[in-house]
Amino acid sequence: MRVAQLQLANFRNYRRLTLDVPSGPSLIVGGNGQGKTNLLDALHILASAQSLRPGPEAAWVRFDAPAAEGFARLRAEVASSAGASEVEMIVARTRPDDGESSGVRRRARVDGVVTRLADLPGRLLAVSFAPPDLNLWTGAPSGRRRWLDLAVAQVDPTYIAHLTTYETLLTRRNALLRRLQGGLGRPAELEFWDDRISEPGVEVTRARASYVARVRAPVSAGFLAMRGGARLDLAYRAAGLGLDTEGFQVALRKQRNRDIQRGTSSLGPHRDDVEARLDGRPLAHVGSRGQLRLAALALKLGQHDVACRQRGETAVLLLDDIAAELDPAHRRLLIDQLPGDAQVLVTTADLDLLNETSLRHAVHFRVEDGELERIRG
Repeated sequence: MRVAQLQLANFRNYRRLTLDVPSGPSLIVGGNGQGKTNLLDALHILASAQSLRPGPEAAWVRFDAPAAEGFARLRAEVASSAGASEVEMIVARTRPDDGESSGVRRRARVDGVVTRLADLPGRLLAVSFAPPDLNLWTGAPSGRRRWLDLAVAQVDPTYIAHLTTYETLLTRRNALLRRLQGGLGRPAELEFWDDRISEPGVEVTRARASYVARVRAPVSAGFLAMRGGARLDLAYRAAGLGLDTEGFQVALRKQRNRDIQRGTSSLGPHRDDVEARLDGRPLAHVGSRGQLRLAALALKLGQHDVACRQRGETAVLLLDDIAAELDPAHRRLLIDQLPGDAQVLVTTADLDLLNETSLRHAVHFRVEDGELERIRG
């Protein structure tokens, strides 16, 4: 799979862009704040309905767009083994005069047909790395769950439906727990929600655990190939639950009194985590800054490997600022791990960091203030 063409209108600092994307590696060079990450972010949004960056979705719309043009349009022509397709998203401010404080309406289309945002992941099969991914290991478990949910959704078309059902039922169960905490309602009412939430909860846990089991070996191999200095291992940690519906229900019943006291559900996939260890010790505790970066990159390359194998398509790789904080030897080892048959877009602020790697043969673009120019290749 590859992106044949990307079109942007009023997206972040891009007023207008039509880019015929090379099928192999591309290197995007530019100073800070010029639009390198924004270019990759546009493709990431089309692939996942999520941004690489935190912040309000109203910020996706160009900051100086006039009120009459208070919307952004992102469109990609995608070529795959199944043929050509088109993925599009329009993001419109609901109160254009309020700028980034506005709410938004988002609409996605695939081949001209309006599609639910939840059905967008996987239409454009892409794996992304951005500097905030370094916080995967040292940040809260919620960040690792977000990564995992998107990774699974791209290869399992049923996953989002199970996750959405689980999250809806969890919200209702928690609302009941808060009422019971305040002395309203009857504890027996939890029986209904516990029975209903168990099946989608088990499906989410199974899908996540299965994915981590598949990605574990390529991540360990990639980290070793980049000379991470220790053995990296991943494990999925379920919040005290087995992988069957009856076991989930029994565990919930045992926790009812505690959940009522706290006013929230203490068990389930919303509490699960992905654990990374270096030679058996927690990566977050013992890993150097360089090891944290190599581990995050190995994770994304492992994710790419799993996506290609499971989907039978070569995923697009979007790699933002991968060369920073790595010495020349590790940079070369990293670039050597990039799959030769994939469409790869790499950004850098300093071309010299990558001149001694195979990316010197890539197509080079320079971006300045939202304007893109092909300068080599």
